Amino acid sequence: MGGDGPAWQASYSDPLRCLPDGTAAEVTNQGHPHVEEIESDACSVKFVWMHRPTHEPQREKSMEYPFSWHLGSRKRLWELRLQVRFHKAPQGRMFFGIELDKFVPVSGLTRQAQKALVAACQRVVGECYHTNGDDPSKAQGEIEKPAFVMPLWAFDQFHVAEPGQEPALTGDLQNLGLKRADGVSNYISNMQSVMRSFSTDKVYTFCFWGVSKFLDIMRWEVVGGLMPGVKLDFNKLCGSPPIYFSLYEMPESQDNSADKRHLASRKRQYVRAAVWSALKPPLSQGAAAPEEASEVTHDYWGGETGFEVSYEHPVPAAPDNTFDDLLGLDANAGAGPGAISAPAGKQDASVDLLGLF
Repeated sequence: MGGDGPAWQASYSDPLRCLPDGTAAEVTNQGHPHVEEIESDACSVKFVWMHRPTHEPQREKSMEYPFSWHLGSRKRLWELRLQVRFHKAPQGRMFFGIELDKFVPVSGLTRQAQKALVAACQRVVGECYHTNGDDPSKAQGEIEKPAFVMPLWAFDQFHVAEPGQEPALTGDLQNLGLKRADGVSNYISNMQSVMRSFSTDKVYTFCFWGVSKFLDIMRWEVVGGLMPGVKLDFNKLCGSPPIYFSLYEMPESQDNSADKRHLASRKRQYVRAAVWSALKPPLSQGAAAPEEASEVTHDYWGGETGFEVSYEHPVPAAPDNTFDDLLGLDANAGAGPGAISAPAGKQDASVDLLGLF
């Protein structure tokens, strides 16, 4: 897939790297793209990550890159496609997005940039759960790690099929399933119906590209005119590569708990993969550092779990109040008892923009 000639395909390679949990080989994008597969106790997953070669403007202009037939006429910088078949149907609330492995202190102008990014993403996807995580030097017990995650209806497109009839992930999915852009309310209603009836006898295809215009994963930068006059190295927000793409389930029992954090012991992971650019590699040059041992904590699922920034102009301060639901997905947003806001006196507290808790 991509440009017409085979000459560039033989030598094409780009800096995007991905390492799913439980695998030893890094996933890289070559000239002849293929579908990657992950098998776990929770599910079988196939995925394809399409993206523009933003690190090579001439190649982007010539259309000599994989999936240029799909991306070349669109504004999105990348698109992630997942195909999931559950081995056990989810019963709790599902989330997907980005997690970090370690706490990253943010303050001052970097915090303003973070707020602007979260607000910009919300304008696209409508809802999110964002947390800076717990500072391990101040917290006791299990800590929540930094995360920016969304409900499944933040995916831009989904499709449900019988096994053997699912679409090819490398093909044209333009007219398959439902898209959020065709009507948000109807899309959410249909997605919620699907979530209530998840089955081990169906294949679920999800596509995501909505926030790609803000995140250039090749150059590892926050882009898209997010903050005028600012060039933001993503490492200022994530500390150091990699970041982790994650799809997980939270238990319904958490509704009765005063602690609403997305702790590792409460999650049932379906997909988790380290992602980075070879242009801004991890310290280990390709693999995430091993996670530090921690105290054993209760597992809700019945077990145990052992930027360079340049400012050309003054940066406008990001609002300290809750980010508005600009897609109108949350009827309770705003003033009144149903308003969504961070706990008083906790500037870095988790902000639940889903209205689920």
